[in-house]
Amino acid sequence: MSIQTILFDLDETLYSPDSGLWQVLRDRMGDYMSTRLNIPDQQIPELRKNYFETFGTTLRGLERDFHVQAEDYLNYVHDVNIEEFVLPDPVLRSILESIPQRKVIFTNANARHTDNVLKTLGVDGYFDIVIDVMQMAPFCKPYPEAYHKAMSILGDSDPGHYLLLDDSLRNVLTALQVGMQAVLVNPREEVEDPLIRIDSIHELPHIWSSLFGATDV
Repeated sequence: MSIQTILFDLDETLYSPDSGLWQVLRDRMGDYMSTRLNIPDQQIPELRKNYFETFGTTLRGLERDFHVQAEDYLNYVHDVNIEEFVLPDPVLRSILESIPQRKVIFTNANARHTDNVLKTLGVDGYFDIVIDVMQMAPFCKPYPEAYHKAMSILGDSDPGHYLLLDDSLRNVLTALQVGMQAVLVNPREEVEDPLIRIDSIHELPHIWSSLFGATDV
């Protein structure tokens, strides 16, 4: 098996989940539902949970039930000063520089938010392409259709050529299901072997040999 493309998730994969950014984004999702859609505050947590479990993202549920415009929702949710939460990461930059494989962002966020995060981290020049939630439509992670759509966009239908790095266990399990290799980054829960997991994207070089049968990056 020869990995030719590495798919990187964005939020809480390329930066620490301790940054506080994702909590702010979650709060803005609720604000949108309350102020733009007039959904009672007490109904929002359960509705978001249902959408997440059913569709993979709140957005997909709101598109179905409230006919929201995806860009309007995503721009509202991501209207945050990223620099208040994320710092430049020279270690990540060095790791990316050392990886010869094609590097792709594969995210349920949109391209605008992705660009802001990558620029703040100082790694915006290291990815060949961004596959965002708009390009996956009408699907998103963790559904297999999103992975197959990504492979179609990238022009390589062999899942054995891909490695996914993601903080979501659901997303990692789907990658394995479709035939990719996968690593769980920043795990929030105990997981059983044989999943490969690392506590930070900075640990990627330490598992390189187990992934590629070669020395560290």
